[in-house]
Amino acid sequence: MKRTAVVFLALLTIAGPTQAVTVSKNVGPLLQEAQAMIAKQDYKGAMAKVDEAEAVKVTVDDETVISQVRQFITVKSSSLAQP
Repeated sequence: MKRTAVVFLALLTIAGPTQAVTVSKNVGPLLQEAQAMIAKQDYKGAMAKVDEAEAVKVTVDDETVISQVRQFITVKSSSLAQP
C-alpha cells in the first residue's frame, strides 16, 4: 500500500522540482478521494472520482494530473487481472 502511495505521489510531481503542479480547489478533494480508493484497491470507485474531477477541471494542471491519475488506475487495475 505504501508503494502505491509513493508511485502516486511520483506521478503527481512528475513536472520536476522546479515546477510545481497545482490543481484547482474543486479537483483536489476529488483526487484525494480517488487516492484513498486506490489505496483500498477500489479502482472502479477511484475512476468515478476521476470522472467527477474531469467534469469540474479548470486548469491545464488539472488536466495533467487527472490524466496521470487515470493512467495510474488503468495500470493498477490491469495488473490485478494478470496472473
